[in-house]
This record gives sequence, structure tokens and C-alpha cells, in this order.
Amino acid sequence: LVSAQIDISWFFQGLAEFGRVVLKNTAVKLASVVLILLWVKAPGDLWKYLLIMSVTTMLGSVVFWFDIHRYVDKPAAHFYKFSTTSKAIATLMIPQIATQIYTSLDKPILGIFQSSTQVSFYDNSQRISNMVLGVITSISLVIMPKMASEAKKTQKVVLKKSLEATIMLGTLFAVIIMANTKQFVPFFFGHKYIPMIPLMFWFTLTIIMIPTGGVFANQFALANKRDKDYAFPVVIGAILEIVLSYFLDRPYGAFGAMVAILITEVVVLILRLWIVRDGYDFKYSFKDVPKYFLIAIITLAVGMLVPNLLHSVFFNMAFKSVLMLVIYLGLMFIMKLDLNEDIVNLVKNFFRR
Repeated sequence: LVSAQIDISWFFQGLAEFGRVVLKNTAVKLASVVLILLWVKAPGDLWKYLLIMSVTTMLGSVVFWFDIHRYVDKPAAHFYKFSTTSKAIATLMIPQIATQIYTSLDKPILGIFQSSTQVSFYDNSQRISNMVLGVITSISLVIMPKMASEAKKTQKVVLKKSLEATIMLGTLFAVIIMANTKQFVPFFFGHKYIPMIPLMFWFTLTIIMIPTGGVFANQFALANKRDKDYAFPVVIGAILEIVLSYFLDRPYGAFGAMVAILITEVVVLILRLWIVRDGYDFKYSFKDVPKYFLIAIITLAVGMLVPNLLHSVFFNMAFKSVLMLVIYLGLMFIMKLDLNEDIVNLVKNFFRR
């Protein structure tokens, strides 16, 4: 709680100095891992683990203050516009609370109506998707400062490129996970978790929906100071999630909870697109989007039909994933998508470095 109060990493993110943020966070994480390996040896060392995690998190927040003097002078008495700032804080705080409601309360609500086994199936089925989501949603974090500083004409181009990159990565990761789910669940979690297979399969759709909505919420609405437009879809989503969970969790268990989340995410996505429709050109931004979904469907079909050619489950999944990646990228270049040029330039710059 104290660390959160003094955390100013957002300041450097707003300046698009992500290298500084990543470097310091990585150093703190590595330090915590080393300390855990050295000091945490037995169940009785739980307090040491908690202390290490708390102190390193605190240090991760403190280190940013050593550089702040380079950017910010001493505060002046008149600089803080309390009325304006408090309204903005309240507007942005509401969606944060609402987001926590339908991303954190879904498991406790399921636990009220179902056994811990159903909660375990539901929770674990989201883990891989949530890991991938962390990677894809970082695009919004990186692009938002650029969107906020660009003129509207340039914003139009940046929004289109960001949307296509987000959907490309989302559909690519989603179909690869879908194709491997049947083998991955018993291999990674064990045969007792086989009922989790359909849950994990369908949960991968969130990898596409959540980042796509984030493009219009984080990169567009927030970057253009449309805080209310940012907040409204999430609040509706929180209310809808609670209602759907109440009606679906009792009769259908983990599957019902999954359906509730997917319906909620679809509604939130539609609202995010619709509520800022006056600020972007839908036809221009979504011109190539149907092609990505066509490519994803073809890639998924191939992945589902590929037989197990190797004895090792791990190497089978690895082979299938690489094959699907090649097919997806190959189809992208066959269809001559606008994003192809950016990918080629990115690869060229990487090898030049």
C-alpha cells in the first residue's frame, strides 16, 4: 500500500522512457529472486518471503525518485488545481474499481455457488491467456504517450497501425493456444484437469477482445482526455458481470462463469468502439481487420488437423506452434497487408543493431 502511494513510474511512462522503467523493475525483480533463493528454505520462512516481496516492491518505487529532480522543479504554492484534478482522479478511479469487480470478484462469486474444484478449473484456465494479455496490452502502454502528443491526422495513422498490430498478435497467440490446448492441459496441469480443456480453449478469445478494446480505451479515449468515455464501458461491464455470474454460476459452474466473462468482454468491446465512434474513421481503421480473422481461422484449422508426429508432447506442441506461426505470417504477406512493411522494417532494424 505504501509502495503504491509513492510509485511514480507512470511519470516516466508518460514521457515514453520505458527503458528506464523496465531496467529498474527488472533489477528489483532479479534481486527479489536472488534473496528468495538464499533465504527462503522452509515453510517457516514464509515471513521472510513476505518481507522480501514487500521491501523489494518498495525499493522498486523509491528508485524512480532519484531521477525526478532532472524533470521536475520544487513545487510552487499555486501549481495544484485541486478542483480540476480531483474530478479527473474520481473519473479515472471509478473504472479502476469497476475493472477489479469483474476481473477479481468472478472467482469468489463462483466459489459461493460451486466447489473449490470448479474454481480451480476456472482460475487455471485463464492463466496462459492472462500471461499473453500482459504482453499484448503493453502495446497500449507504449503507444498512449505518442497518441497524446500527436495531431489528429497523425493519430489516425498511429491508431490504425496499433489496432492492426494488436489484432495480429492477439489472433496469432489465440489460435496457437487453441490448437495446443488439448495436449497442453494434461501435460502441464495433469490428467485431473482435463475438464479444463474447453474452458482454456474459449478463454483465449479474451486475448483478442481485451487488447482490441484497450486500443480505443487507453490509446484513444485517455490520450484525448475523454475520461468519461473511458469509464462508461467498464462500469457497465462490472454490473453485467455480476448479474450474469449470479444466473450462470449456480447451474453451469466454471463453464457458466466463463460464458459470463466472455459476454461481458464482448459488450465492453462494443461499447468502447461505439462510444468514441465520432473520433476515428471506422472504415479506415478496420480496413484490413477481416483479413486477420480469415488468416487466423485458416491457421487454426491447419493447427487442429496437424497430427502428432513426435513422441514428445512438448516437442509436438513446439513444432505445431512454429508451423502455425510460419503459416500465419505467410498468409499475411500473400494478402499484402499494410502492416507487412512495418514488420519488414522492424526486422531490418533489429539485425542492423
